[in-house]
Amino acid sequence: MLDFLPESKVWFTHLNLHKYQGKKIPDNDIIAEQLISYYDLADIQHFLLLIDHHQIEQWTEENEPVSFQVLIEIELCNRKNELQNNLLEMRGCVWKNVIDPETILEIFKNNPNSLLDAVALNRQAVIVDSKQPLRLEVLKIPKPWGYEGWYTGVEKRGVVKVTDDFGKTELPCALTLFKKQMLAGHSESLILLKTLNPVAEEAVGDLYFELHEKKWEVYVVTEIDNTAWPSGTGIIKAGLCPEKIEKYQQNHGNEWTTKLLHDFKSAVGEYEKIRRQIDDSQDQITKEMLAQELELRENASDFVGDLPVKVGEIISFPVLQIHSLRHGIKVIEFQTPHYERLILMFAQKVLTQNHWDTEEAINKMQADVYHPPKLECIQKSTGLAVERFNEFPQFAFDRICLEPNNSFKDQLDGKYHLLIVISGQAEVSPLKGKPIVLNAEESLFMPVAMGSYRLESTGESQLICLKAAPK
Repeated sequence: MLDFLPESKVWFTHLNLHKYQGKKIPDNDIIAEQLISYYDLADIQHFLLLIDHHQIEQWTEENEPVSFQVLIEIELCNRKNELQNNLLEMRGCVWKNVIDPETILEIFKNNPNSLLDAVALNRQAVIVDSKQPLRLEVLKIPKPWGYEGWYTGVEKRGVVKVTDDFGKTELPCALTLFKKQMLAGHSESLILLKTLNPVAEEAVGDLYFELHEKKWEVYVVTEIDNTAWPSGTGIIKAGLCPEKIEKYQQNHGNEWTTKLLHDFKSAVGEYEKIRRQIDDSQDQITKEMLAQELELRENASDFVGDLPVKVGEIISFPVLQIHSLRHGIKVIEFQTPHYERLILMFAQKVLTQNHWDTEEAINKMQADVYHPPKLECIQKSTGLAVERFNEFPQFAFDRICLEPNNSFKDQLDGKYHLLIVISGQAEVSPLKGKPIVLNAEESLFMPVAMGSYRLESTGESQLICLKAAPK
């Protein structure tokens, strides 16, 4: 009992699981509920639980466990005669710079009116409430062609964080603080949300020609650099070139596919020779070599179709669809959490592997013309349009358009939501707590336990935002 709080009754418990050898530690919320049942807390208003944990962080590829602490605050003063755990109000924070329980008690004593808040501020950790959204911080990952802005990425190259007025917390730690309420059985590997930001210089800002065997992607074009594309229309490479298909069908009849793919491989093979010669050269690159590189690159890339795109357009790439985002075209991307690809060719030296996957990629690619997806309007009213793209087997993807001073209420239906603003300004209001304001390229994670939320367009221009949820 915290006896230095005369006007309220607060119970504090410390549970050290550092030496626990069991195969599986129960989730924090289950531990808290069982301890509440164990203690006689009939007159207690708040229950505070400090847990010392350790875990192997698989994404870092390290074998040593990492120590961390969790502090959970549970409001008990509104309970009925019998304990009803599903009505318990829980908040908490988690941090890795471990401190002893006596230090926690000193923080409590110095801040008797804000116990959890004071610890969160001291540890610079986000306060997690499963009925409140988490604001996702952008993590910039440098790439040869520009950079990626990660919102939900968790891997060896980087771990994104959530943020609030108290501090920042790594996303996987925040998600597992109250795992059941946050995810309800869905994978801790969230739908990947990021921006792709290629530089405007041709070739330097062009991404790999690649395809995926597991990963599904959707791009939403947010910006086209007018120095790279003065007309305002950019070109993304995707699928086979329709003119090439027509030519090979005329010349080779039913054998056109085999002949075209054979010549495609040969063209990429010739380009790879000059590309490697340039990448591995210790001498100055001559103008003749650069001219030859350009000619062979264009000869190979001409086998892939040109897809004209403007700001706001949506492009999706299912598995085995060859594609390449080009310089000066900025997109927001949702994708399945798979880290795999086959690189067919690249106009720079590949840093992540020492080879191209040309033959395997061409053998597996969809040998047809690429056609962009169509959105289905699932809800329309005055000032509101909600469109859905249903092609992806793993997640649903919606575009929500709201005119100023209009609102839209959405249900989570047992699934978490990822929400990001494309343009305009949004105010996101959960059933409990303060509204959160979102501007362009700001994003939220909506825990399953939120149940529902209201989205309002509070800017002077139309609000356009994207939402993804697991199926």
